[in-house]
Amino acid sequence: MKTKLFLFSALVSTMMFTLVSCKKDKADDPTKVYPKNVSIEYKCTVASGTPSGLSIIYSNESGGSSTLTNVVLPFSKKINRTVNANDDVTMGFTGVGPGGVKGEIYVDGKLVDSKTASSNSSSNSFTETVLYVWQ
Repeated sequence: MKTKLFLFSALVSTMMFTLVSCKKDKADDPTKVYPKNVSIEYKCTVASGTPSGLSIIYSNESGGSSTLTNVVLPFSKKINRTVNANDDVTMGFTGVGPGGVKGEIYVDGKLVDSKTASSNSSSNSFTETVLYVWQ
């Protein structure tokens, strides 16, 4: 009798496990549906010292590149763009010390990458790139 009860309990447990594990998955995450429209903001600020001669190149609304020279800090540029999976945005910046610059990319108001570059000398330059790729 105990053997039959044990087998019956095991059968019921197996059936319950199968029913629960075979349940239909929830709908895909709506934030990962492409193409989608996003807001992108690029920011550069002084991180230290008195950097000068700042040049910035960034991904623009069409997916191409835009270049700015002799940028005055703080710098901010907002764009709207339609993206697909594996699309990317970048912002590269180059300047001369002494001092440093912090570059940031925000997507839909959320910080997605941040890097700082600097130089201790007015005869040395610094370069950095911030990047985001949609998954």
